[in-house]
Amino acid sequence: MSDAANGGAGFGDRVRAFLDQNSSMHKVANDPVLTAELLLLVRMSFADKTVEAAEADAFAAICTRLLGLNGDELTDILKYLHDFGYETTDAQAADMLAGLDEARKREILDHLATIAGADGDIDARERRLLEATARRLGFG
Repeated sequence: MSDAANGGAGFGDRVRAFLDQNSSMHKVANDPVLTAELLLLVRMSFADKTVEAAEADAFAAICTRLLGLNGDELTDILKYLHDFGYETTDAQAADMLAGLDEARKREILDHLATIAGADGDIDARERRLLEATARRLGFG
């Protein structure tokens, strides 16, 4: 039996209501460039197969201080990225960013490097992701 038949809101209505309540969540869900950057940041966090506290802190700082997202919504944003970003490859995410101006692309690379180096060691997998992203953004 459908939600509408039960007198309840449909799935789409519930999703819209959820997004409307969470301004940063709404911003991420409606901005494919921001979503692509966040996907790359999350993937950089996991590139060395372990997320250290320093990497998680760096991710949170970038999201809140530099991207203007609400820290209270980061868990929901991460869930959204997991649920809707799993089909997006690193290459596809980087390609979404390729049309940005050079200063913004450098800023994104800086964010990625910040996360990669947050734990004091840049792993070979982190280096490869950073280099591949830089190439896709037109550097190198």
